[in-house]
Amino acid sequence: MFSRRWIINYVLIVLIVVFAYIGNRYDVETGYKSKPNVTGLDAAEIESIEIRTADGSLSLRRDGGGWLVESPIRWPGNNINVERLLDIVNSGTDSRLAADAIDLSTLGLDFPKAMLRLNDTRVLFGTTNNIGERRYTMIGSTVFLLPDVHLPFIIQGLTGFVDRRLLPKKLGLEALRLPGLPIERAGDQWRAAGTDFDHGQLQQLVDNWQGLEASRIKPHRATGTPRQKIEARFADGQTLELYLMSIDPEIVIANPQTGLQYHFSDDLYYQLISLGGDENPA
Repeated sequence: MFSRRWIINYVLIVLIVVFAYIGNRYDVETGYKSKPNVTGLDAAEIESIEIRTADGSLSLRRDGGGWLVESPIRWPGNNINVERLLDIVNSGTDSRLAADAIDLSTLGLDFPKAMLRLNDTRVLFGTTNNIGERRYTMIGSTVFLLPDVHLPFIIQGLTGFVDRRLLPKKLGLEALRLPGLPIERAGDQWRAAGTDFDHGQLQQLVDNWQGLEASRIKPHRATGTPRQKIEARFADGQTLELYLMSIDPEIVIANPQTGLQYHFSDDLYYQLISLGGDENPA
């Protein structure tokens, strides 16, 4: 008498033979089959981006190895967030419908929540469906149902697409005048006349201004009196005034030219504002 294990093995062998026959007989395709790209675009070939929402508009263009915000201000862009947004061109879905086959108002596409233009391709964002957190998205004359991961970047507006560093390196910083600490470039080093700080200390301070990212960026409201003024001078001769608005409970540095303010942890005081000497900066 056959054991139970032998019977199970025999059944499995029979099933394998049957499925192999079906696959060969009806040309069944195996493995993962990728869904077609919804835009037909290559992210690396996108040179310009335009965003429009009820709160305003924003435009960016590719600038060398990164992105530049062109409007409503002119400032280096947040490359990471821009590339995350551009990932929409790699989206694939089987859920699609011709736009003229449905009432667009039922999908929130007659008055979309946002419009994204990638080069000359326009993408409209409507409402989400009730299952799976997917959003109705119209590209050209086709409506797609895509994962709702791109609109959250868009609705951040300008604060989500500008560089989170105070003075990105591409600006070509030549001088930084902090309270009681005027720093200037001298060849490939930095110096601060009338101080005992060495090149390494000054270099680290400049690196912090060019490299530390704000924990958040907010629109700057011209309320309250700045604690101190900070001035930056660039290689093209232009100067920029920044305002130290607060150091407690967090450091807030405003850039009136861009209308933005940058928020940092208060424990970065001696990395951004002073190299030491203030026992009680408050």
